[in-house]
Amino acid sequence: MKKIGIGLILLVWNIGHGQSEGPKNWSENELAQYTKLTELATYVYQKKKNEISKDTLFKRYIYFDNVLNDTVAERKENRLAVFDTIFYYFRKTVDSIGLENLDAKPMRFYKDHEIYKPFDESKAKKSIDGGKMYTRDSNVFAYFRKEDPEAPLGALLFEPETDKLGAWIMINQGGYRYFLTFNLL
Repeated sequence: MKKIGIGLILLVWNIGHGQSEGPKNWSENELAQYTKLTELATYVYQKKKNEISKDTLFKRYIYFDNVLNDTVAERKENRLAVFDTIFYYFRKTVDSIGLENLDAKPMRFYKDHEIYKPFDESKAKKSIDGGKMYTRDSNVFAYFRKEDPEAPLGALLFEPETDKLGAWIMINQGGYRYFLTFNLL
């Protein structure tokens, strides 16, 4: 009976301790970005396009500031229209995998995986000016199915000052990979 009591105490302690720890070795910035990502995924999950407010997306979750502050109205309107097309990819991923099956963690945890290649300075090609073409892994998360966390499906870029999602599509062009982001257009 004494052994069962000790076993129950250890089991309860482990469950409680495991739930309060959260992600290990994550910075405050990474935790804030992860929180923003989970809130965004929850907000768009299984909603139709007309049920999602762009004002809410841009105010809380997606970094779109440079576009919204653009002084050329036609360019701003064109980018807003294109946003719908590109954001569909994010929504479709969340809906098809499901909130309960989807998770993410900082890209730095994937240094031995193929997905990390665009972030590895030692493997980066040289550009015309002789500098290396690679993307820094800070503010980047890899997302994956919970049942297979070692097989990331893609990458997400966060704007570091606001912790808002800045890009969710990487483009491979001419051997160089970079994020598609509206704020650089």
